Amino acid sequence: MADDKDRSKLIETIQHFRLIDDTYFNAYMDDNTKGMRLFLRVILNDPALEVLDIQTQREVSNIYGRSVRFDVFVRDTAGVEYNLEVQRSDTWATPERARFNSSMMDTLTVKKGFEWGKDHLPPVHVIFITEHDVLKGGKPIYHSYRTIAELDHQRLDDHADVIYVNASYQDDSALGRLMHDMFCANPDDMYYEELAERSRYFKKNEHGVMKMCEAMEKLMEEDRAETFNKGLSKGIADTTMKIVRNLLAGKEMSYEKIAKAADTSVDEVIRIANESGLAY
Repeated sequence: MADDKDRSKLIETIQHFRLIDDTYFNAYMDDNTKGMRLFLRVILNDPALEVLDIQTQREVSNIYGRSVRFDVFVRDTAGVEYNLEVQRSDTWATPERARFNSSMMDTLTVKKGFEWGKDHLPPVHVIFITEHDVLKGGKPIYHSYRTIAELDHQRLDDHADVIYVNASYQDDSALGRLMHDMFCANPDDMYYEELAERSRYFKKNEHGVMKMCEAMEKLMEEDRAETFNKGLSKGIADTTMKIVRNLLAGKEMSYEKIAKAADTSVDEVIRIANESGLAY
């Protein structure tokens, strides 16, 4: 829990926050069905879309590699799933990251016992709202999906799409006004009253300000814990590698025995042996 001085600084910071700031966007959208419904209806041009479930900062574990934490994960009443990511940095809005996020969304559905042909993956949309025109085409929005080259680029119906929304494109369309509102620190400058109303609550209402402070403190604490755990995991991995290399250098133990001694897999021992030039 922050002390009074830290809390005062946080309150001041909140007054300057905009929806294009991902930390504020995540806290703002937590349990905000009305706001998320507006975003998805405008971005997808679907006035009938209804939101069923919203989860902010949802983490999906991957025991074989990098895990992912979605800014906002949404499911609508038709069963379609969405991952919304607000990106001020172009570096974090690459097509490769969109591909990874989409694949991790599928892991939420494909569990043990899943049968191809009988069970179905839900349609998924990865949506990047970027501060700049990352794809540099001068367009307000870009829709990306797989096509079949030999069939005149007919769309492949895998139901996995990537959408880039260029927040710097702010014309008088519904999408342009929505992107304008993302840059408004003052709720009174917003076009959409659904967004302005909640923003006023978090910036001007005493209870709302305290609630936002608590949400921000929780997010910051989670970020600190994640940083610590990453450092801890790296330390364990480095120690394992040193043990394996030392045992490999002796050339007296089988890979299986080395794996057991280092509490790792045989495949990992083989990988380290090959990369270190210690294979035998």
